[in-house]
Amino acid sequence: MRETRVENGALRGVACGWPSITAYYGIPYAAPPVGENRWRPPLPAADWEGVRDCARPSARCPQLGVGKGSFYEHEFYPVEEPMSEDCLYLNVWTPAKSPEDRLPVIFWVHGGAFMTGYGHSAHFDGEPFARQGVILVTINYRLNVFAWMVHPELDAESPRGVSGNYGLLDQIFALQWVRRNIAAFGGDPDRITIAGQSAGAMSIQNLLSTPLTRGMFRAAILQSGGGPTPMHDMRYPTLAQAEERSDLSALGVNSIAEARSLPAMELLRRWAATMPSPAVQRTPVVDGWVLPDSLDALARRGEFARVPCLIGGTADEGLPPHEDYAGFTAAMLREYGEEKGRAFMALVPEAEYPAYKKLHFAESIRAAAEAWALILERCNLPAYVYHLDRKLPGDDRGAFHAADLWYVFDTLRRSWRPWQREDYWLGYACSTYWASFARDGVPRGRDLPEWTPYTAADPRTMEVGERIGMVTLPENPRVTLRREFLLGK
Repeated sequence: MRETRVENGALRGVACGWPSITAYYGIPYAAPPVGENRWRPPLPAADWEGVRDCARPSARCPQLGVGKGSFYEHEFYPVEEPMSEDCLYLNVWTPAKSPEDRLPVIFWVHGGAFMTGYGHSAHFDGEPFARQGVILVTINYRLNVFAWMVHPELDAESPRGVSGNYGLLDQIFALQWVRRNIAAFGGDPDRITIAGQSAGAMSIQNLLSTPLTRGMFRAAILQSGGGPTPMHDMRYPTLAQAEERSDLSALGVNSIAEARSLPAMELLRRWAATMPSPAVQRTPVVDGWVLPDSLDALARRGEFARVPCLIGGTADEGLPPHEDYAGFTAAMLREYGEEKGRAFMALVPEAEYPAYKKLHFAESIRAAAEAWALILERCNLPAYVYHLDRKLPGDDRGAFHAADLWYVFDTLRRSWRPWQREDYWLGYACSTYWASFARDGVPRGRDLPEWTPYTAADPRTMEVGERIGMVTLPENPRVTLRREFLLGK
């Protein structure tokens, strides 16, 4: 199926390596968010005449990247892709032979700390999923200063009286577009699984939590960032808190009109110069509309989409806290309150803090995943929890944050790493489990161990590494304290 028609016009895709699979790159799902539309909710894309050639992806949204010469540049972003503020596009890989095939869909939201990333980077490829009968959709959405700006002038423009969350509104708009149009690619709008990693997983938690997406998907996958507020420094401020510390003068302007008049790359440069100051908001906010309350509070009250979830993380997530020991202690007291904060810090002696910093993120991700699984169990919903501990060959980074992406998308051949037989088997296992979950709501596969839901009575996790199978992870008092805190205990 090389050509199809969506609501805005006709599209022509390109054959993948497996000739029966077609990829459609660079499909506009919204109007360019430029000029007066900067820092406004997305608007519908314009219609076009003729057949739109979808052989190449769009530009990525303006961003700083992950750092020249950095580990993550070498690992995932060896080529510098073009950038443009006109970036609200998505990509589709489909094996369908006709629009009547009604195949399941994975709707993927990329990570990148809400500041970087794009939906067509090399490690994302829908062909392995398509070979298993699952359509993959990846999206771009606004990032950094273009996505999360808050200001009273923007509140005054909004019919809702709020600002910020433009990147999240883009994700919702793209999901709505997919529901209206995925049948044209042979997909089933009632069989959509939303999925993401890192800030993408936090985005999926947002999509689970917002009332604006109810009934729009049937399952969710959250990799290294899902569940109620994984880490203390990932907690979203309220709109009022964010606006109280916002300062347009940090961008060298006095009004939103002046800020809108800046060219995109100049605005990006000025925003970069503000880091790490909180003068310009860098994440979603609890605005009372898109996000009615904190993710923790919504989870504890059961105010979220009731769907099965697959959730987990890696053994060596990294991303240590920025604070010194005194600063970390103060942060834990703010996070947990005096009594629980002191109890937590008793588990992190000062002499052990340098070593603990390397464990903090992985332990927090584990606690959030387990808490989310137990919250779903209360609602009679399954949660399948995984722990990837394969130490990737080629260096000493271990099972680092985002290492699971190579295996989930089964794109090992796009990497520089000297993969071994175990890695190719792990790529098969992960992509098969994930595709099965998207198809049937249960992760399983031929010659693969049975994966059962994580429950209070049977708190087992699927270990994916050199060994693949269900395990009970060792008890960890810091993980337990964090998990119980997220559960409201």
